[in-house]
Amino acid sequence: MPVKLSDNYDLSKYVIILTGATDGIGKEMAKFLFGFNPKRLIIPARNKEKGNKLLEYLKSSKGHTDNVEVWEMDLADLQSVKNFANKFINEVGELHMLINNAEIDFDNLNLEKGAYWNPLKGYANTKLMNIIICKELSRMLQNDHITTYSHNPGVILTNISHLNTGFSISTLTINTLARLFGITAEQGATNVLYPALSLENKETGKYYDEGIEQEPNKVAYDEEIAKKLWSVEERFRNIHVGVA
Repeated sequence: MPVKLSDNYDLSKYVIILTGATDGIGKEMAKFLFGFNPKRLIIPARNKEKGNKLLEYLKSSKGHTDNVEVWEMDLADLQSVKNFANKFINEVGELHMLINNAEIDFDNLNLEKGAYWNPLKGYANTKLMNIIICKELSRMLQNDHITTYSHNPGVILTNISHLNTGFSISTLTINTLARLFGITAEQGATNVLYPALSLENKETGKYYDEGIEQEPNKVAYDEEIAKKLWSVEERFRNIHVGVA
């Protein structure tokens, strides 16, 4: 049975950053979070026009968006991400929830960046890396009262295919799966937010599939692999934006 959100969440003391909120499940997550009255909901957006359309979409449900802000940021540009982070630290200074949501562009995955995947050798795939990084981050922050979760929201019936131009096996596969097994963007958003907002869920580093806790591949528990992957990620970041 699909998970459901309560109507009683109160986020009035929460400052939240939500990425990927101008389309798909991100847009629905923004709507849910906005409905729970956050102190501040900050939406990074690469496309200013889409950001403004999101504000109008949210405004239509309440008549105002006083607690929602769209800030310029391009997740594909690490210097842009660093600029966003510095601005946030200087102007806001408190953060209670960070939701990293992103669409998947199957046809633009650059296989020439093979060195980035090498720490996982034969185990490599983008979702497994997400789980491993989440678990490593949970270990690093275990004494800071910060919890981390990784999610698979499910196969979503959204406009994800707009990123993929032309024919390819990956495009055909994902579009076929979406038509056969896809769920609505609203349910996908629910699947991601349900563990994060649950009062019972306090254990960090867990993986959730469609809102339900699942055991990931055993490789996700290998701390040596996690440290190698984290090290490669740090080198990649430093090459592109310099040491923070």
